[in-house]
Amino acid sequence: MNTKQEEALREYLKEAITPLIEQVLVKKLGQAMSFAASELVQPQRTWVGLEKSDMPDGADPLFDDPKFIAGMVYAANKLMEKNT
Repeated sequence: MNTKQEEALREYLKEAITPLIEQVLVKKLGQAMSFAASELVQPQRTWVGLEKSDMPDGADPLFDDPKFIAGMVYAANKLMEKNT
């Protein structure tokens, strides 16, 4: 194959293959963007906090300690702040 034929072949491949590669890339990019968008649009669940009935019932003396209960309430409130 001479230089002129090689150049003609390169030009043909460039004209024939480049658009195919671009089509595949555009299609894959579109799929990736659709997937990302669907993941970002997921509805957030409503935060459900702790109720008094969720607190331990005193089966363990630790749960009767007012500081422990205050710590639980504090933690629940912080979690609610971060999730709403």
